[in-house]
Amino acid sequence: VLIEEYGRHITRIAVSLFEAIAQTLNLELPGDRRSELLSDSSFKAEGEALGMEVHTDSSAISILKENETGGLEIMKGEEWLHVKPVADTLIINLGDMMQVISDDEYKSVKHRVKKKDRTRERHSVCYFVFPQRDRVIKSLNYKPFTYSEFEAQVQADVQFLIGTKVGLHRFSLKSPLFLK
Repeated sequence: VLIEEYGRHITRIAVSLFEAIAQTLNLELPGDRRSELLSDSSFKAEGEALGMEVHTDSSAISILKENETGGLEIMKGEEWLHVKPVADTLIINLGDMMQVISDDEYKSVKHRVKKKDRTRERHSVCYFVFPQRDRVIKSLNYKPFTYSEFEAQVQADVQFLIGTKVGLHRFSLKSPLFLK
């Protein structure tokens, strides 16, 4: 019951954030509510972990709540910055889908987790907001694709090709990795 109530509150925050971003981008989305582009979202809870490799989130928006142990680092330019945990706050990351939707005006945040204090447990809950799975996402900088196609390509890259997420570069019209 508690996680369901938390989910309702986080969903409200996510929709408000998405609608505000859509408004700043002057996105013309069908319907009265700009949130119609969004699908059901998902939670990921992490318990004790030593870290997570460098990555970007595939989502449009990620909302993270972590405990005081922290460990999140974001890349700004060529430098890793430690994100200091602040009690009773949420951390908002923009993901790959927001980068596409915004035609690269907003960038997907490269981040990692480095647990430096091994004497305390790190716990976090992340709420991911994704586009509707079968809605075609169009952009000036990327070939049209659905989130389902993007997700399948990411999984194929990780499992069969290079062992890591290639992500948006596979769909960029300027990339040598562009899939025709």
